[in-house]
Amino acid sequence: MTHPKLETTLELTDGASAQAIHNLWPLYLHDLDAYAPKPLNAHGVISEDDGMRSWADVGSSNGAWWEKPGVLYPYLIRVDGRPAGFALVASGLYLPRPDLDWCMYEFFMAHGARGTGAGVAAAREAIARHRGRWEVVTYPGQERPIRFWRKTLAACAPAVSETEEDHPFGRKVVFRFDNRMG
Repeated sequence: MTHPKLETTLELTDGASAQAIHNLWPLYLHDLDAYAPKPLNAHGVISEDDGMRSWADVGSSNGAWWEKPGVLYPYLIRVDGRPAGFALVASGLYLPRPDLDWCMYEFFMAHGARGTGAGVAAAREAIARHRGRWEVVTYPGQERPIRFWRKTLAACAPAVSETEEDHPFGRKVVFRFDNRMG
């Protein structure tokens, strides 16, 4: 299936512009639930915390991303001007390993934007903005995301390693690469 050329932009958000990511967050959690199921809490939301009474509460629970500018980078992905996903990039003390410079903590594209090339363009742009030693992880068995990262990262660095391992984030498929050259 071919798609018309879509305008994909990557926008670094701040606390004042975080609402779209907060709104997309429950969709992301719902997608992850297919690979790492979690029970719904007493209020019917995906959270282990019964204090999360609504999806709005869950969406806004990731507020730390806007408290550490220059260390945490919460990017909103827009397709033709509309919110379509997000990329959460971390550095510094938020890295899972000391030999890294960057980690793609979370990456999400809404279903309507998948398969259009917008996610590939956004992920490559996010990675290009941050040069150094990288790590991207996903769940074993997530064949579509694994294929996505293989395709996307092939253009980001001259060599990308892929392993399945026990990771600080749990059992993961881990992609590591260095984009300082090129």
